[in-house]
Amino acid sequence: MIVRTLEEIEGTSREVFAENNNWVSKRFILAEDNMGFSFNETIIYANTETLIWYKNHLEAVYCVEGEGEIETTNDGIVYPIKPGTLYALDKHDRHYLRAYGKDLRLLCVFNPPLMGDEVHDEDGSYVKPRG
Repeated sequence: MIVRTLEEIEGTSREVFAENNNWVSKRFILAEDNMGFSFNETIIYANTETLIWYKNHLEAVYCVEGEGEIETTNDGIVYPIKPGTLYALDKHDRHYLRAYGKDLRLLCVFNPPLMGDEVHDEDGSYVKPRG
């Protein structure tokens, strides 16, 4: 059984900060845990916009705190995000993620699982999974 607390993750290599200071990701489950997915708590900082394109991963996201929006770049459709909203990037959708007013707290599941040290590259994606 795997049991981890937020306090155990903070300040370790499982707490990853964006280079542009837009977000922090606390990675509870990673590829090394052999679950077939990864699970993160991600905080998108208030009043920021981040271009993201998970071309190598599928992601499902559930909002537990804050408000914002996601805008898909291929069609410009904007979807509001508030507590209780789930969105799934089932087509590797390139998108902008925006947080308004206060931090956006999201619970995220990735497939394939993250290795742990990923940050977005210049086109907004994570690197192709190793292995």
